[in-house]
Amino acid sequence: MDQQDRLARLPDDVIADILRRVPPCWLAASRCVCRAWRDAVDGHGVLRADLLPLSLAGLFLHLRQHKFPEYLARPSSTAGARAISGDLSFLPSASPHCGYIWQKDCIDWYRYNIDDHCNGLLLLAGNYVVNPATRRWNTWPTCPREHVRKGVFYDHHLVYDPTLSPYYEVFSIPTLDYLEEVDPSMEECEWPPSVCKMYVFSSNSGCWEEKDFLREGDAAGTVAEMQASYSDLKAIYFRGALYVHCGGIHTYSV
Repeated sequence: MDQQDRLARLPDDVIADILRRVPPCWLAASRCVCRAWRDAVDGHGVLRADLLPLSLAGLFLHLRQHKFPEYLARPSSTAGARAISGDLSFLPSASPHCGYIWQKDCIDWYRYNIDDHCNGLLLLAGNYVVNPATRRWNTWPTCPREHVRKGVFYDHHLVYDPTLSPYYEVFSIPTLDYLEEVDPSMEECEWPPSVCKMYVFSSNSGCWEEKDFLREGDAAGTVAEMQASYSDLKAIYFRGALYVHCGGIHTYSV
């Protein structure tokens, strides 16, 4: 009896217990190995469809005067499908009755600004990570970063890949502040620095971790040059790497 036959003869619950430890993308592929594996996966509900990559369903748009964002999408053709909404009023609020930032009592509107997003999750300015499809959310603690020099602040970016893990990470990365003059002693320094101190929060551990990232290759320019070429700096998570716009036409990956 060869190895494949022995595996096929294992009880379904044993096969299912083994396969449930596999990342979702590989678990989906394992259904094609043999009938026994497919039956074990399907019969025990091991494969969670909500962890598999989905097509683009819509776009979030945050109008300047509105407290909550709007969600733009084509109406679903699936009967009984749950509609996704940009109404985040299910989150805690000090002014739940307010919908516009100009209303007198709307004192917490800034907490619902979308700072970042990744694969269906939203990162809000009020330290919220929200799944608008399930209306589930949680908060993460303030980053315990050290004091930074004048003209530098830490920006937050969300990393989440449901095909690899149900947990997300928040990267706190140093960024030049175009609204404030940098420390003159920094103007001729390289940016990004050769050793970049970042902070990473994991929803698995519930803790922040300080990490030093070593730059590979040349710097994009000096601090003065990068601050002068400022634009609206964003980041995107793609195929296992976080690409961060650091000014002008320059990006770096983490």
